[in-house]
Amino acid sequence: MEPRLMDVLQGKEDNYILPFFWQHGESKELLEEGMQRIYDSGIKAVCVESRPHPDFVGEGWWRDLDIIMAKAKELNMRVWVLDDAHFPSGFCNGKIAPDSPYGKIYLTQYGVDIVGPKQGRSVLIILEQGEELVAVTMGKRDRDNQDSLTEVKDLTSQVSDGRVFVDVPNGLWCVNVIKTTRKGTGRKNYINTIDHDAVRYFIDQIYEPHYAHYKDDFGKTFAGFFSDEPEIGSFGGEYGHDANIGKFNMKMPWSQTLHERLKELWGSEFAENLMALWTTPDRNSNENKSGLCRMQFADIAARLYGENFCEQIGDWCRQHGVEYIGHVIEDGGMHAHMGIGAGHYFHALWGQDMAGIDVVLQQIRPGLDDCKFHSVGGNLGYHGELYHYALAKLAASLAHMDSKKKGRALCEVFGAYGWAEGLKLMKWLLDHMLVNGINYFVPHAFSMKDFPDPDCPPHFYARGMNPQFPYFKNLMEYCNRVSHLISNGVHIPAVAVVYPAEQEWAGEYLPVEAIGKQLLRNQIDYEILPTDVLLTMTVVEGKLKWENEQVPVLILSGSRCITKMLADWLCKAAEKGLKIVVVGQKPLAMDNNGILREWTSQIKDNLTICEQEDLADILYSFGVDEIKTKKYEPWLRYYHYKHQNGEFWLFMNQSETEEINTSLCFEDGMMDSHKMDKECICWYQAWENTVEPCEWDENNDLSLQLVPGEMKVLYMGDCTPYAKILAEKQEIMKLKKATDLQTGKIEITPAAWKLWIKETGTEKYVLQEREKTGDFCRKHPYFCGVMRYETTVFLPKVKSCELNLGEVYETAHVLVNEKEAGVRVALPYSFEIGKLLHEGENRILVEVANTLANRQRDFFSMTMPIEPSGLIGPVTLDYF
Repeated sequence: MEPRLMDVLQGKEDNYILPFFWQHGESKELLEEGMQRIYDSGIKAVCVESRPHPDFVGEGWWRDLDIIMAKAKELNMRVWVLDDAHFPSGFCNGKIAPDSPYGKIYLTQYGVDIVGPKQGRSVLIILEQGEELVAVTMGKRDRDNQDSLTEVKDLTSQVSDGRVFVDVPNGLWCVNVIKTTRKGTGRKNYINTIDHDAVRYFIDQIYEPHYAHYKDDFGKTFAGFFSDEPEIGSFGGEYGHDANIGKFNMKMPWSQTLHERLKELWGSEFAENLMALWTTPDRNSNENKSGLCRMQFADIAARLYGENFCEQIGDWCRQHGVEYIGHVIEDGGMHAHMGIGAGHYFHALWGQDMAGIDVVLQQIRPGLDDCKFHSVGGNLGYHGELYHYALAKLAASLAHMDSKKKGRALCEVFGAYGWAEGLKLMKWLLDHMLVNGINYFVPHAFSMKDFPDPDCPPHFYARGMNPQFPYFKNLMEYCNRVSHLISNGVHIPAVAVVYPAEQEWAGEYLPVEAIGKQLLRNQIDYEILPTDVLLTMTVVEGKLKWENEQVPVLILSGSRCITKMLADWLCKAAEKGLKIVVVGQKPLAMDNNGILREWTSQIKDNLTICEQEDLADILYSFGVDEIKTKKYEPWLRYYHYKHQNGEFWLFMNQSETEEINTSLCFEDGMMDSHKMDKECICWYQAWENTVEPCEWDENNDLSLQLVPGEMKVLYMGDCTPYAKILAEKQEIMKLKKATDLQTGKIEITPAAWKLWIKETGTEKYVLQEREKTGDFCRKHPYFCGVMRYETTVFLPKVKSCELNLGEVYETAHVLVNEKEAGVRVALPYSFEIGKLLHEGENRILVEVANTLANRQRDFFSMTMPIEPSGLIGPVTLDYF
């Protein structure tokens, strides 16, 4: 049997969870209690978040961190530290003054319009304190289009005594003064993340003091540092998610190194190319000079962020025996934008030891996968496609291609959803991440501040006031088990998709999530590959290979253009047998002068151009689908992961309302290639931590049933150690289907229950005389706590009995005859209780805990539907 499956079945899985533990300067007793509660939740690491702490890197901080470190050693836990006093990372613990040499610098311009012809006119060069002149240009304006600026000339050398003299030809012309400034909408008093010395100063202020205090613990108890959403920061949120380079008057990031690299790249065209960042000099449809300049600028800026921030910090951490993790802002396409983004997801995180993302603020909501929806505050803030179909794939893809990440993809999750988010939604979010390849998690958050802490709930423990906390451990243990199965092995993708950042910078393009939606809805798994890494890959026997992965098909987003370098590589790859599929607009190839040319005619075979809706059928014709379903199953997701001695398949139903009842046909030859038969395949039930036999339909295909939101794990490999258990369960399955077997079904009606309630924060259960099953909060709208349902049933002697509670909101803890039957936090709320029953009278107790949303009614929960509370049913017993 695959050792990793043996590990989890024996409770020996590793830890893959490091929750945020918020610091406010609490007492020693509270800090130790918080650490204990985290440990009691089945978690063996913690990420200490300094954001709310009043004395970061001061005496108060060291006092608190000493307490946490000591408790971590006692519990054999590991400690990570979030690396700044304020969100996002780069605040540098408040050390950046407005005139600091390490602060942000922006590139901006202002224009002076002049109607010609005129001779001997001058334009004033106005520079405020600290600003520097970069260039002066003059170009011809289009009266109907302020973005158009042709015939641009460099006038920089003509500047004298704070002005430039010009002779203006006939027409409307504009003199543009390009300068640096420290004024902008980006975050004030933050370091310049694309400047090497500024980041080194950041390291000196934050990282070095921690090393001085905990040098002997580095690489042991002290695991490393976490950066939270550092950004290039060239502007704020004024563009929303529509923040691609090229907006008129958009401020750009700047540094001396960026200046030097652009000078080297552009030479004598430096000044006029800078103006192409804001205006369009193109004279015909075969020219894209503005797109070329914007792409080159964004590429250099993103690489400087990667080199100077992420890689410099990552190198420092590795040199000091610890690791560096975190994430940048990915929201709404910001993973490929400057401003509050970091320019390019893969460049931004290449220097880290895990590939990170986050899902907070209700960014992922089940069912809202292909539309805009109302986010926190009630505004139409998000579009579901990115978050459902590409976000997790960014992290998983990077984790699989960068060897230093060791396959580790991390997600900060659960934060700022509001108290309406309970364990049911948390499990759905975890399963979504797991089935997309995420295997490390930063749950957001534990807080030991006095309840209620209004800061971005939910909080898992909440000083004992969260009634679902006793079952949070069940969720975390489940998470660790599944994460263990999809770590230290090899992901098996079906196809790869080119990361389209450069295409976006250069003009119109199709976002990667639009392609991802077509793939995942049709059970075609994929990886995302950045262009610079792609260009280093090889094609062997028609397959693109990297690390331990390979695919026979590469998909390219439709766009106005791609670089000539990429076009040339694609032509050579197609010659070697790699199938290239372009989805949407056929791009032209853009050379180093911005001239666009056709390139696809060079490919004789292996090139297909299609529309989005035809993509899946084309890929099916190539034979890339590892699994086939009986019919179209848009809510079914899968993830295939291989180890040396076995393989795991994760299957999830992402619908909240529809069941999946289908059969799976695996690709031809898969069973033969693995020398498997039915005895070598079983279900691993990760929640119960047990194995179950599979069922097969009349065509010898694997039967798959998933209730809404459910995930199952299929194992292919040696099942010998559990053969006896599987055989016994197989026999019970056969008996259940036998037509001559005496069976029984009982529905436990609402009148049969007694209901006791316990308000959160109290210890006493109170009997309810009138209410039975149903939504308890209809008549008790502020109730939060535990609802205990008790009943007795009379049964004959049974071999097997399934208790199905129907609908429950939210957690269900069942005891039968005072013995544990299990816990469920999401559908299916079913329990096998046959071994706990005896002939005659049997007592069944169901404890249901709801969320704190009804009581707290917090701002974040305002845009979440509040579900019922209690045992809704119908409740049935099926036995034989």
